[in-house]
Amino acid sequence: MRHWGRTLLGGFLLLSFALLLFLFPAESGEAARKGVRLCLDLIIPSLFPFFVLSSLVISTGLAGLLATPLKRPANFLLSIGSQGATLLVLGAVGGYPVGARSLAQMTARGDLSPQEARHLYLFCNNCGPAFFIGVVGGELFGSQQVGLLLWGTHLLAALMIGLFCRRSPSSVRNPSCHLSSLSDQFPEAVGGAFQSTLNVCSYVILFSVITGLLRCSQILPESPLWRSLCAGVLEISTGITTLGEAVSSPAALPLAAFLLGWGGCSVHCQTLLFWRELGLPAGPYLLAKLCQGLLAAGLTLLYCRIFPPSLPVMAPVELTAPVSLLGREMTALWALAGLLSLFHGKNSGKKHRNPL
Repeated sequence: MRHWGRTLLGGFLLLSFALLLFLFPAESGEAARKGVRLCLDLIIPSLFPFFVLSSLVISTGLAGLLATPLKRPANFLLSIGSQGATLLVLGAVGGYPVGARSLAQMTARGDLSPQEARHLYLFCNNCGPAFFIGVVGGELFGSQQVGLLLWGTHLLAALMIGLFCRRSPSSVRNPSCHLSSLSDQFPEAVGGAFQSTLNVCSYVILFSVITGLLRCSQILPESPLWRSLCAGVLEISTGITTLGEAVSSPAALPLAAFLLGWGGCSVHCQTLLFWRELGLPAGPYLLAKLCQGLLAAGLTLLYCRIFPPSLPVMAPVELTAPVSLLGREMTALWALAGLLSLFHGKNSGKKHRNPL
């Protein structure tokens, strides 16, 4: 019955998508063009260099040298080795989905144990500072400090996921460094990075079309905040752009934190390609990203309550007026994130004891 149910649901979604394409051909074309422009203006310039850099850092063995000072703190806090700590840095700086691609490469090289990969994939794939500071902070909220705040709560939420789901240190692997020539690895790194960038762009364009069709068919809500939430659940850049229509709302900042922590279905589809290579299940990863979004929103609310940020574009509205430290919004966010994390911890202990 479950198989038939999934087949019928998939068929219904495909037929609905085909119907919308026939009803709104001009709108779908314009949405595709917007997706292409987004790839040319933002995705390719920001992702391709980091794809090349991360590939070279891993394939030449430089990652092992850079990770040596991080061995003890990473093992103590997160039960990961030095290579896992380097992976976290690559994922935090490179943005979606550099962390996922780097994890797949490190595991294929034997730098990460299967147990460590199963732990790291829950929190190694994160949004990069360029998007936080330049797009969200500078262009959306008119303050780079707000971008830094959101990036900080984003990374702190990821580390909290790692702490909630930490494993036994016995599965940590710290391989010896084997250096390779940069000239030998450079052609393969560039070719692989280009292919990965094209895969990412294909999903960005597709989800741009889906979001555009939902908007022109009036399926998305009229409220800018709800429309931003629905669009951001599908595709992060579209959701953040839509949030610009309600940037003066007190809910805009925590909503941005949630969307960036969640990442969007487009990012998850890009990421699942790498998880499929490693045989990693999608369910725990998606649950962890949901928890990260909720935790990031809760941390942002908490920070804004204690240290109200100065936002020129939001001056007409008191950002923290409707939010109290023990208010309903804060309590609901923390409680839901905690329950989801506990649920995942119990399930991961029962279902994922065997190596990959």
